[in-house]
Amino acid sequence: MAAGKTATALAWAFWLGGALPGLWLGWRYQAGQLGVMPHEVLLHLTGRFALLALLATLALGFVQWLVTWRPLYGARRPLGVWTFLYAGAHGAIWFWLDQGGVLEFALSEMREMAHVKLGLAALALMLPLALTSVNAAPRLIGRGQWKRLHLLVWPAAAIVIAHVWTVTRFESRALIMLTGVVLVLMATRAYAAWRAARRQG
Repeated sequence: MAAGKTATALAWAFWLGGALPGLWLGWRYQAGQLGVMPHEVLLHLTGRFALLALLATLALGFVQWLVTWRPLYGARRPLGVWTFLYAGAHGAIWFWLDQGGVLEFALSEMREMAHVKLGLAALALMLPLALTSVNAAPRLIGRGQWKRLHLLVWPAAAIVIAHVWTVTRFESRALIMLTGVVLVLMATRAYAAWRAARRQG
């Protein structure tokens, strides 16, 4: 019972905490504090928020593997949903503010720009994860199927990293470190899956 209450409190903390960057960014936009090209600041920061939320989601699995503290499960859903919401905001800002909401312009950039293709591909992979983040989803589609579906977070993460690489044009030390972290998390997840398969076999 105590663990369940702790998990619920932790989930609420992450739900509320995840809203703070967006509220802060929205306030600065309304107050005209984002410089002469506010849509570019919005675009970059929502992308950064999505990236950090995704990294936190992946890292949480690693932390759970180390400490096996069950209340940590309460943080997984809000982190994952905030990842999608900020990524969705990033895509919407690109379409409505950067492309002026003109479908022809957006399609032209999609055809010509690798980072746009990668970003939209990652968002498409995140969509089914967000849609099945409700309590009823594992019952409706089966827990095993639901778990397999949520493995899409890993190819989505790989595509996100490729998206950021193409945007930064291979000039960021922070991105090199981030890529290394994601690769370590992927390797850890693969090792954990291999150990689980060996125990079951």
